Amino acid sequence: MKDLFTNYWSYLPVYTACKLNLFDAIKKHNNTIEKIANYLQLHEESLKYFITVLQELNFIKIDENKIKLTNFGLQLTENHPKSLKYACIVWGEEHLTAWQNMDITLKTGKSAFEQIYKKPFFDYISENKQKAEVYHKAMNEYARDDYENICEIIDFSIHKNITDVGGGLGALISIISKKYPYINCYLFEKPEVIELTENKDFNKIEGDFFDKINTGSDALIMSRIVHDWCDKKALQILKNANKALDKNDYLYLIENLTDRIENKAALLSLNMLIMTKSYERTQSEYENLLEKSGFKIIEIYKINELQYCLKCKKS
Repeated sequence: MKDLFTNYWSYLPVYTACKLNLFDAIKKHNNTIEKIANYLQLHEESLKYFITVLQELNFIKIDENKIKLTNFGLQLTENHPKSLKYACIVWGEEHLTAWQNMDITLKTGKSAFEQIYKKPFFDYISENKQKAEVYHKAMNEYARDDYENICEIIDFSIHKNITDVGGGLGALISIISKKYPYINCYLFEKPEVIELTENKDFNKIEGDFFDKINTGSDALIMSRIVHDWCDKKALQILKNANKALDKNDYLYLIENLTDRIENKAALLSLNMLIMTKSYERTQSEYENLLEKSGFKIIEIYKINELQYCLKCKKS
């Protein structure tokens, strides 16, 4: 039990190394304490102890007095094809502060994040380009890994046009576009997110899913969108999706189904409660939301150990 109390001793040094671009600095052949300290403008004596910690955590190794990256360390560099650098960073900033103050949520029933930062989470990151970039890059890293096999699970070939609504930097729609180059693929996102997107595998449409989803596609995908919002706002999003589709079109809703998750469901819901005053839902709770917004589920696919895809048509 005592080890549980200091788990953050293992995570925060790795977070700090990512934030300081230390792994990238080592990759650029800054392979001694002195070189790294000079390159990153760090205190050399403190860095010596810090490097020892990263060595014990197996993110670096020291070979013939030269500092090198292990496979774990390489995966936290900027341009690694499976980089998790921003996924590492995002949890050590505002998310961590909100979790440290979860008693606010327990006492008030309100989002601890919103009480601390005086505005809802998504408003906060939208107004800060640097924060938005870290967040969306982190979510892109998760989506890249979570959906890498989605086209082997779901056959999207029946569609002429597919739009990923609220798809961040477009990891999911990029995967679909590469598998089905003959399908017109679109990313529907807010202008400030579109601005961060460099991917050319798909077309981009600026908009806000709370206002209107104007895509003209015969299929919409919403991946981990609804879980960010309370029932009232979730219904608003789903009703706008319904208006955007014709009778024979499809909505693919990808979410965590807590009644099908063997573990972590409670922690996932607690995170949503602390951050956005929302929660992860069961299948029946999604069925209820979808029914109220004019949809019915026609098929369910398991995407990975957490996510399921609810394939829906208008009812």
